[in-house]
Parts: sequence; structure tokens; C-alpha cells
Amino acid sequence: MKRRKAIGTILLAGGAAALGIGGYEWYALTKNPHKKYLLSKKSLLTELAETIIPATDTPGAREAGAVEYMMRLLTECTDTKTLNRFVTGLKELEDYTNSRYHQSFTECDPGEKESVLSYFDQNSETTLTLIEKVKNKYTGIPFFETLKKYTVQGYCISEKGASLGMHYIAVPGRYLSCIPLEPNQKAWATN
Repeated sequence: MKRRKAIGTILLAGGAAALGIGGYEWYALTKNPHKKYLLSKKSLLTELAETIIPATDTPGAREAGAVEYMMRLLTECTDTKTLNRFVTGLKELEDYTNSRYHQSFTECDPGEKESVLSYFDQNSETTLTLIEKVKNKYTGIPFFETLKKYTVQGYCISEKGASLGMHYIAVPGRYLSCIPLEPNQKAWATN
């Protein structure tokens, strides 16, 4: 009889612990996002975007103004769960950079910045299996996925990104469904 009582107590304690941890994680995803923290990290987001799309012979994300677009999307258009995961991911990135290189991300050299981003890219959940799609639906899109997506979107819709970074024809003339790219031609800025 004592064995049954002990097993019941263990199951009850395990269920209570799982419920407590799950409840805390759900609260962390659905709480009011910390937008002031996000707004204070604009320089960090600028460095992250510039590391993703650096300036070469074409303008980078900083010069194209991708961060302004990203900040507007994050503060006004992103759902609560995704925004909370983004803020948590940004804090994790800062902690990882400080523990690994003993300095902030903005003070790192380009090789260290790429190393940090490749670490987060490898650890992000980018496999879109059915389970991952359902998880993203209920817990929000992961930090690094959101960062890459908003950076590329902001770059591609900016004037400098569309006209200098990609091939752009303001008035195309006629519709051609398939146009072969010429050697060394940039990607098209319009669909």
C-alpha cells in the first residue's frame, strides 16, 4: 500500500512541476512585450542587419534603412508571442556574445559577428515539419527567423536596396513571363 501512495505522490509532484513550468512558459509568451527594451536596442539591431546584409559594392542594410522598417514591424505589426520570442532571443544573443567574447555585439569584429549569427542560425528551428509549423503557430516565430525575414524584407523594399542592390526597372514596358538573367546580373527587385 505504501508503494501505491509513493507512486501517486511522485506522479502528482511531477504533474504539478510540469504544470508550473508550462504555465510560466505560457505566461512568458503571452505577457505584454517589453517594447522599451526593444527600442533601446536599435543600434544592436542595426549591427545585426548590417551583418546579415553587409555593404559591398551595393549598399548594406544600414544604408538602405532596413532597421527602420524592422522596428516599425516589430512594434506595430508583430503578434505578441513572436515579439516576446524576439525580445528573449535578443537578450540571449547579448548574453551569448558577452560570455563568449567578453564584449557587446557592436564591439565585436566582423568575424566574431558572423560566428555569433551562425551559432544562432544553427540553433534556430528552421525545419518546417508539421510539428514545427504547429509549434510556431502557438508559440510564435523563432527569434533568428524573424530577424532574417524582417532584415531582408526591409532591404528589398527600400529605395536603395531595390534600385542599387537589385536589378530594377521602374517602367518595365511589356510583360515577359520568363526572362533569362544575363551574366553578373543582379536579382530582380519586382516579382
